[in-house]
Amino acid sequence: MSIRCTSKAIIIKDCCVLFNRDRREDGSVYFDLPGGGQHKYETMEDAPIREVKEETGYEVRVLRLAAVVEMINTDEEIRVRFSEYAHRMLHIFLAELTDAEQEEPSERDFGMEASEWVPIDEVRTLPETCPLGLKEALPEILKADGAVYLGAEYLNW
Repeated sequence: MSIRCTSKAIIIKDCCVLFNRDRREDGSVYFDLPGGGQHKYETMEDAPIREVKEETGYEVRVLRLAAVVEMINTDEEIRVRFSEYAHRMLHIFLAELTDAEQEEPSERDFGMEASEWVPIDEVRTLPETCPLGLKEALPEILKADGAVYLGAEYLNW
């Protein structure tokens, strides 16, 4: 068994957070922070810089580690079909946009429809976020001086 290391980014601009809007095979929508799996020999801090650029076309710089969450999928079919995604450690970094112009995204994730800026005060109204606890924890994450541990999330999808 392997545990996938994943880096995500919380990017704030004009009191909004950048999310990727994703759709599952069953049609349900969720909002995911931009980011993804760490490549071999890539630092956890470099991974979200690369991933944000690929998925959204934005260039960012990492400011600090903001949160950590463990995600474990309990669905046996998912564990078999997507074994590399069945157990993940998410390292969520606070990042800011650089002055570079946004480019066309080069590599969108499976199910990703678009990137959207969501007002911070509307994040709680999103149907679902990844990680699940982000909606409630975002105010604490943004105020904290250090990383916030969000615990483990058990998923069944």
